[in-house]
Amino acid sequence: MQIKTTISGGQFEAKLSDRMTFSDHGAFRTLLNDITKAGTKSCVIDLSGLASIDSAGLGMFIVAREQANKNGWSLKVRCPPGQVRKLFELAKFDKLIMIEA
Repeated sequence: MQIKTTISGGQFEAKLSDRMTFSDHGAFRTLLNDITKAGTKSCVIDLSGLASIDSAGLGMFIVAREQANKNGWSLKVRCPPGQVRKLFELAKFDKLIMIEA
């Protein structure tokens, strides 16, 4: 998984690309810590460049939701493509996390 981050107008944005698997949990936790340390009130995680995600990757978004709630920032997921979107829908993540088209 590749991660590119920016902060603009009080919003933290992370763009993920390649594949998101169990082996990325350390990098994803570091990302969550970076979001909290930035002190922004909202975060968008752009998945438009993500080719695939496994069940561990999905689980990381539950951790992200918990961190957002605990630390007072909102979380949105933007543009999950094809297979990634289908997995988010099957797991009913659209009920837990705001997903933008």
